[in-house]
Amino acid sequence: MILFFVHPTNAQSGKLFFEFNYNTFFHGSLKNFQEEFVNDVTEVDVQINDNFPSNYGFTIGYKINSINTSIFGSYTNTGGKISYSDFSSTIRLTQPLTGYTLGGIYEFALLGDKNTGELMLGAKGFASYSTLDIVSFNEINGSGETETISTSSFDLGAGIGVIYEYPISIIRLRASVGFDVVFGGKQFLKEDRDFFIEDNSGSPVRTGWTGARLGIGASIPL
Repeated sequence: MILFFVHPTNAQSGKLFFEFNYNTFFHGSLKNFQEEFVNDVTEVDVQINDNFPSNYGFTIGYKINSINTSIFGSYTNTGGKISYSDFSSTIRLTQPLTGYTLGGIYEFALLGDKNTGELMLGAKGFASYSTLDIVSFNEINGSGETETISTSSFDLGAGIGVIYEYPISIIRLRASVGFDVVFGGKQFLKEDRDFFIEDNSGSPVRTGWTGARLGIGASIPL
C-alpha cells in the first residue's frame, strides 16, 4: 500500500481521450458524380453550392498503456449541394455524407516523458461505415416534391500521425496531426443491397475520405 501511494502512476492502466477534429477530404468520385448532375440538367443554369468540403468532427478513445495501443471511434460529415431558383420554380439536390469510424492506433514514443510532455508517433488502422443520401427537391408554382435515395458503404483505411500531450494538473492537453488513406467501398442502396450507384461511365461511386486530420483535445489518465 505504501508503494501504491508513493508511485500512483504505476497503477494507471490507461487513459480516456477526446478530440475535436478538422478533416480534409478528396471525394473525387462524389465530386464527379455531382458535376454529372449539373451537366445533365440543360434546361436551367444549375449551380454547385457545396462540393464535399473539409469539415469538423470528433474522436473519443481509450489507450491501453500495457500495449501502447488506443481504441477509438470518430464521427465526421460533409456533403454536396446543387441548386437553381427563379420566380416560379426551385431545383435543389443535396447529398449529405456521414462517416462513423472504429479503429486502433499503435503509439511509438519519440520525445519527452509523462511529466514534461510526450511526443508520439501513431500508426492507425480502421474501418468506416458511411451513409450517403441523395435528396432531390423540385418546386413549380408553389407545388413541391421531395425524393430521397439512401445508400451506405464500408470503407477501410490506414494512417500515420504525431500526437503531443502536455500535463496540466490531472488532465493532459492533446494535439494531433496526421494523414489517412481510405479505400472507399461501393455505395449500396439501403433498400436493396444487390444494387449500388454508378456514374455515367458505369463506374461505382465511392467515398473518398482520404485526407489530412487535425485534432485538439485532452486526455484523462485512469
